[in-house]
Amino acid sequence: MIACFGDSITVGIPGFSYFRYLEGREKYRNLGVGGDTLLGLSKKVDKFLVESSCKDIIIQIGTNDILLPFLKQRSRVWEKIIYRLNLRGSIPITNVETFIEKYEILINKILGYKIKVISIPCIGENIKSKLNKKVDIYNMAIYNLCKEYNIKYIDFNKWQKELIRQSDIESEYIISKYFIKIITDTILTTYLGFSKQISKKRKLVVTVDGVHLNKIGGKGLAKLITTE
Repeated sequence: MIACFGDSITVGIPGFSYFRYLEGREKYRNLGVGGDTLLGLSKKVDKFLVESSCKDIIIQIGTNDILLPFLKQRSRVWEKIIYRLNLRGSIPITNVETFIEKYEILINKILGYKIKVISIPCIGENIKSKLNKKVDIYNMAIYNLCKEYNIKYIDFNKWQKELIRQSDIESEYIISKYFIKIITDTILTTYLGFSKQISKKRKLVVTVDGVHLNKIGGKGLAKLITTE
């Protein structure tokens, strides 16, 4: 079995998980947790190492380390939600030096496994935004760690950017400050399958809300995982 750790992008709520498009999906376990951060995932890995016999691990994490502080400033509702996430251990790391340190600790825990690491996806499809510049810095840190430890690095972020550039579509849409919109998006995209329509309405290429994947994004990531 292959254990797939991650956040809501791995879970696929809202939007679509890459998990559903993996070839031989029965070999994979979706262990994603919505809202998770590097620190939160590291704790789950500790428990996993004790209880599981899986020998292959896929790691997709880091989005919320950058996204949650941004959302916290958007509304009181998000502030309360993020407070609860922090209480359960999903605490964002807001500086790259500490992020590198904690990510390296995570890697050392699982070095005996066959590992694939997925880059942090775009946060918003404006690839020149401040958020995405920070994503680039964090991704470079992850890439360097993967290179140092000879771990497979799946550059999904690069793949997303190529499609966004090719589309010649510019969108500033990013997760709404109203949390109810997340619930609505989940119903419309995950359960009713209207991701294409929602993305088109918001002028988005690979996501339904600037972060969570639509079918194009999910299929693209699945292909990268199984072919690289």
